This record gives sequence, C-alpha cells and structure tokens, in this order.
Amino acid sequence: MTQSASDRRARPRIQRLAPLVLALLLGMGGFAAWRIEHAAPPPPQEQGKPRAPANRVRLEQDASQLAFLKLAAVSLAPLPASDPMNARLALAEDRTARIFPPLAGRILALKAAPGDTVVPGSPLAILDAPDFGQAIADLRKAQADATLKKKALARAQTLFEGEVLARRDLEAAQADARAADAESDRARLRLANLAPPGSPIEGQRLILRAPLGGVVVERQANPGTEVRPDAATPLFILSDLRHLWLDIDLPEQAAALARPGAAVNFTVEAFPDENFSARIEQAGAMVDPATRRIPVRALVDNADGRLKPEMFARATLSQPRAATVIRLPVGALLTDGLTTRLFVQIGPREFERRQVRIAHQDAEFAYLTPGSAIRPGDQVVVRGALLLASELAQGE
Repeated sequence: MTQSASDRRARPRIQRLAPLVLALLLGMGGFAAWRIEHAAPPPPQEQGKPRAPANRVRLEQDASQLAFLKLAAVSLAPLPASDPMNARLALAEDRTARIFPPLAGRILALKAAPGDTVVPGSPLAILDAPDFGQAIADLRKAQADATLKKKALARAQTLFEGEVLARRDLEAAQADARAADAESDRARLRLANLAPPGSPIEGQRLILRAPLGGVVVERQANPGTEVRPDAATPLFILSDLRHLWLDIDLPEQAAALARPGAAVNFTVEAFPDENFSARIEQAGAMVDPATRRIPVRALVDNADGRLKPEMFARATLSQPRAATVIRLPVGALLTDGLTTRLFVQIGPREFERRQVRIAHQDAEFAYLTPGSAIRPGDQVVVRGALLLASELAQGE
C-alpha cells in the first residue's frame, strides 16, 4: 500500500525528466556526427605515398646501414665438379730458356735487364772469353791447312798424270786433303755454335744471345763477374709469359676428373672478382705418398700478361659440357630453414630480396641452378644483408 503511493508520486517527476534526457541524447549524437563530418583529412604525404612492396627496402640518404653494406657483381662460371684445390702458377718450361755461358770468361757488358722483352737473337751480354778466341784461331788454322792440302793434292794429281808420281803418293795426298777439310768443318761448326753465322766477330768477345723470344724473368749477372759453363745457376732465364702452367694438387677422389683437355677454373688473390680458365695437359702417373695428391698440369692463356708466375690460386674442375651458371660469394646468402635468399641492388639505396636455389656450394662461392632470377652483372649484397633483412622485418 505504501509502495504504490510512492510510485504514484515518482511517476510525474520521471515524466518531466524524459524530454530532457531525450534532448541530451540527440545533442550528443549530433555532435558525434559533426565531428565525423568535420574530421581533419589525413596528411597529404600519407595520401600520396605508395606502399613499398613487401620484399623491397629503400634506405634514406643518411641511413647508417649504408656504411656497413658491401656489394659485389655476380658472374657466369661453369658448374664445378670438385671443391677448390690448392694450385700455383709456374713458368711454362717448354717455352722457357735457362741460359748458361758456353765458355768460361768475364762479363764486359749487359744488354738486357729483368722485365725486358727480347726477340730471338737479341744480345743479352758480352763476354771476354779466351776460349772463344782460341776457337776463332782453330778455324783459321784449319782453313789454311785445308787450302794447303788442296794445293798439294792438285800437284800430286798433275804428277800422277805425267807418270812421275806413284799412285800410293797420290792416294796419301787425297787422304790428307780430306782430313784437312774435315778439321776445317769441325772448327767452323764449333765457332757457329758460339757465334751465329754472319754475326760480327771482334777479337775474343763473345755475345750471348737469346735463343727464343720472351721476357727476361731473372738475371744473375753483373759487369765484371767471372762465369763458367758448369755454374749452378743460369745467367738469364727467358720465358714466353703469354702461356703459363697451373700446377694443381689433385685429391685422390677427384682423379677421374683429371683428363687431358678437361676445363679448369681458378681464381687468384690479385683479382678476387675474376674467374680464369685453363686446360689440363698432363696428369701425374702416381699419387705423391707424402701428400696423397696427384700432380696435375694445366696450360693457362696469359695473353694480357696480368697473371704472374708463382702466384697461388684456387682451382676447381668442371664436368665435360658443364652448364654455365651464376656464381656469387657465399656471404651474400641468407638461409632460413630450407629457403635461401639474397638482396639485389635495383636502384640507388634500394634493394630487393630474392629467393634462389643452390646447385653447388663451397667455402668461397655458391653456384645457382640454371634459370635463376639473378642475372650476370647484378650487384648483390655480400656484407650487411642481415641489416637489410632486419629493416625489412620492421616494415612488415
């Protein structure tokens, strides 16, 4: 009874407040609509800025990561069939001459220095050789004796025809003439061995000449030095450096690949980004018992002269008709489980992440499968790829 009376007294107050609540709610709704309609537009740079692809990174001009990045150009190379092996460049011995003096003597003058290019017959040194003077005297005496014996034979022939001289004496004169001719020929050939025919002869001065064309690789001679033909070291070493030998220490397990004519690819420290080639000429007939290696010799074409003897190299053998694929440093690779990726520069401070497949990999280089998305000459990141990967992950 009491509760019903209080409800009747509160109902008029609620009816009076209802219009006020409804007006308040309508005002709040209108204010919200006004805010949405008059909301500030997004900044112009956010409206026109395209979203970068998920696999690309573009660094600012003053980005600190740029100081840590290192790029390298990829190249083509035959797919190797072996891991890199130790090798050494050497003089091609069949195109090399080690020159000793033919006679004992003393050096008067030098005509060629190390590094000089000479042609066959070029003078290398002038020697004062008493034995050379003796050879000249021997030839002249032999020629004089041969002339005298010919005259004696002519007189004996005349006397024999006049029946004044016995046949025995004629035959003796003929034998003396033949012996004198033989001695003259011997002396002439000996002198020709020391001085080519037609070369000027000045006393006992012997001119040491180049037997072949090439470069003076080494010289062990000074003016005034006494020289002998049985010396331990040559006076000059000449070699045609347009061709070199590559001496390879081949492991036993790769013996089947070392066939004459097989291709060899190698690199040297002087040109780390270049790949050179050679052809196997000869493989050893036995394994070195100390190193368990097979000596293999390959011929290198060095027409430009950049490669030098005694350079160390890293060589790999190729299968016959091996595919030519992309080769790049292993530092460019980022491995995530079974996926291998790398970053390629596609513009100034802009890099793209690409997935690749590895056909062969060693400690230095990786060889991609044919048909890879990488092209010869592309610049890949070989140092700092993790920084780019982190930057790409933050953008995602």
